[in-house]
Amino acid sequence: MVVPTTARPATLRDATRLRAIDVDLHHQISDWGAVAPYVPRGLRWRISRKGGPPLARHGFKKVGVGFGDVPMPPANGGSQPHPAADPVWVKEQYLDKRGVDLAILTTQLLSLSVQPYVDLAAAIARGVNDWTLETWVRPFDCFKGSILVAPQDPEQAVAEIERHGEDPGMVQVLMGSAGEAPLGRRAFHPIYAACVRYDLPLALHIGGEGAGNSSPATPVGHPSTYFEWYGSLPQSYMAHIMSMVTEGVFEKFPTLKVVLYEGGIFWLPHVMWRFDKNWKAQRSEAPWVKDPPSQYILRHFYSTTYPLEAAPDPKYLHQTLEMIQAERTLMFSSNYPNWEYGDPFAMIEDVPEALRRRVMVENALAVYGERLLAPNRRG
Repeated sequence: MVVPTTARPATLRDATRLRAIDVDLHHQISDWGAVAPYVPRGLRWRISRKGGPPLARHGFKKVGVGFGDVPMPPANGGSQPHPAADPVWVKEQYLDKRGVDLAILTTQLLSLSVQPYVDLAAAIARGVNDWTLETWVRPFDCFKGSILVAPQDPEQAVAEIERHGEDPGMVQVLMGSAGEAPLGRRAFHPIYAACVRYDLPLALHIGGEGAGNSSPATPVGHPSTYFEWYGSLPQSYMAHIMSMVTEGVFEKFPTLKVVLYEGGIFWLPHVMWRFDKNWKAQRSEAPWVKDPPSQYILRHFYSTTYPLEAAPDPKYLHQTLEMIQAERTLMFSSNYPNWEYGDPFAMIEDVPEALRRRVMVENALAVYGERLLAPNRRG
């Protein structure tokens, strides 16, 4: 049983004392046998097998450094423990040492949304959510969970949101950005309705593109290398943004917030300008899109800082931050423990001081609300 290392607050946290909120921490499942008891009995044998459940994956693997400067646990009997498998280690060696007060957990299951076996995908989501609550969230108020769902079966996804929608330890609904269809399609609208009903942001995370039932990672086919694959990933966000705006998602759900993990920001102005230009000429095709598309994007989509593009001159970063209204829309993320692209704090060194607290704390509080400040429930 995990024992928390700090006292549990009885009331809402004092937001003025927060130094940093990390909205993207990938906690690791090192023992799927611990997840299996939370899965419906008939599918437990698929979960508890050595190596975890059989999941379709893309074929691109990292080359070179694995975790960068992430603090590594000491070797145990010749084996190296994963740096994100133990909540005590993550809290003491990352959060406490880097001044991070709260972290939102996002798992390592980035291709769940493209798994062909729909019932298994839904069972995995259910088991991982319960395991996350019992192992990470309920013993520690520094961690908040995400309601992982498999959107290929919207009915089961909605049921999972309803199961955890009122738990203060769960602060968003999480889906992979890879999929069989653009996310504006009406089949997904019940998921968005459930998000709005429980006042939960929808978070998308790249990483499953090219796996399972998804299309290739680019519109012209499969990349050749991990380097090419990773660089192409923001294309999926471009497609989802255009689909959700054009299909009228935000007219139907005007309070829905969408968080885009690990996609960067420098491509956003291009999408907004091109989308606005085309809307002026072709708006009759989607009369329900009442405002310029850029306005929906700025109102409803939020970006994260890892990995923030390395501009050749800080002035280009400052201009882009202004264009995307980063004082409202950009949140700090570490992508812990995957620091192969550098230290997440070094990436934000050129963010103007006037924006720093908004990026590190205040924007996350505005997006997620009082759930971030509320104490987690005990088991």
